[in-house]
Amino acid sequence: MSNFKFIFFLIFVYIYNINIAKSAQLLSHKATYNLNIQNIKDNSFLEGGQGQTFFEILENCNGWNIKEDYVLIYELPNNKTANSFSSYSTFENFLSTKHSFELNEKSQFSGEKSYQGFVEKNKREISGSIISGSIKKLTFKKDVLFPIEHLLELIKAAKNGEKILTKKVFFGNEDEEFIKIVSAFIGQIRISKSKEIEYLKGKKIWPIKVAFYTEKSKQENPEYEIYVEIDDLGVVHSYKVDYGNFEIKALLKKFELLPKTKCN
Repeated sequence: MSNFKFIFFLIFVYIYNINIAKSAQLLSHKATYNLNIQNIKDNSFLEGGQGQTFFEILENCNGWNIKEDYVLIYELPNNKTANSFSSYSTFENFLSTKHSFELNEKSQFSGEKSYQGFVEKNKREISGSIISGSIKKLTFKKDVLFPIEHLLELIKAAKNGEKILTKKVFFGNEDEEFIKIVSAFIGQIRISKSKEIEYLKGKKIWPIKVAFYTEKSKQENPEYEIYVEIDDLGVVHSYKVDYGNFEIKALLKKFELLPKTKCN
């Protein structure tokens, strides 16, 4: 977080109060989801698959650290399998002006990929760099949101009873198409049906369909869609990723609250 001071005390208190208000909207936690490949279409090369993803979001003194690791085993014809592993971590400050990211991926489909980067908003644009063997400069228009910034706006829209939210969002988990047009369709709030995890019991959640398009796409159909059940503190109770010719269903199986970092 950048604490821009103006006449010391007054502006510090102002920014501090803004940051507390924003950070209080998300819950620091660890979550483990079981993954299953389902609804496989005839034109898919898959016969099934399963795996797990381990997600962590932690509020520190300056912003949010997020890490997600996943392993997925694809079942192929003739009793063959293919493995895919990914580790993706990010940091975003409370003001959503700074965002860093790192990806390490190993897949028997797409090979190995490793890079890291950083982007920052100024008065005119978003600029930064990505390092993957060489350094590549990045520049985007300022009408783009960072991931936590988008999540907060999505929760705010759901609380306000809005049904549709469309924004441009920066994602560092793809090294070519960083900007996605993200259209969220927010369903009616309801009570979670989960009975296995204590935190989920009785929680109010919104079912949301989120469609992802490339920034310059002229196609009506999205690249993929995610159906997510999320509560007002940003905890995802379940989700399903629809790639068109197959889906990956994720169910929350383990949940742990994380303590806030002590800050001076």
